[in-house]
Amino acid sequence: MDLVKEAIFLGFSGAAVMDTTQLVFVPEYRMFCEENLCGCYNVNPACPPESGTAEEMKQRALQYEKTLVLQTMQEDTHDPTQYKKDKLLQNKMTEELAEKMKEAGKTDILIMGAGPYKHNSCMSAYCVDAQKMADAAGMLCWTDDGMVRYFSQILFHE
Repeated sequence: MDLVKEAIFLGFSGAAVMDTTQLVFVPEYRMFCEENLCGCYNVNPACPPESGTAEEMKQRALQYEKTLVLQTMQEDTHDPTQYKKDKLLQNKMTEELAEKMKEAGKTDILIMGAGPYKHNSCMSAYCVDAQKMADAAGMLCWTDDGMVRYFSQILFHE
């Protein structure tokens, strides 16, 4: 299965496979979870503190050799309700692609969502630097073009 082609077919605006060793983990980002801006800290088992320490989550991610970085883009409406809907769509599409990967034989995977989703932690909980990940994957992250970019990942073994 060509993972990038399958991702684009499902509706992602960008996708790239890269080595997990290219991910940059910033443990200090855990403070964003602790500030509880999403309302899931100490509530959702996929979120800190129950999900593990920043170091434990990093080590969990690095057990996988590859990651499929997935991106969607939406016009920035400055509407928090729309942001939540867009993240949910990103996570549902990620889950759908992960199921296709499982059907194709990649059964040991790890999903990092665009916000917590079901039993999957978000990239923020893993303390992944999204800008550096996007750079390594050849994608844009933060720009001033009026678009919001959402990211998720599916980590897998070769």
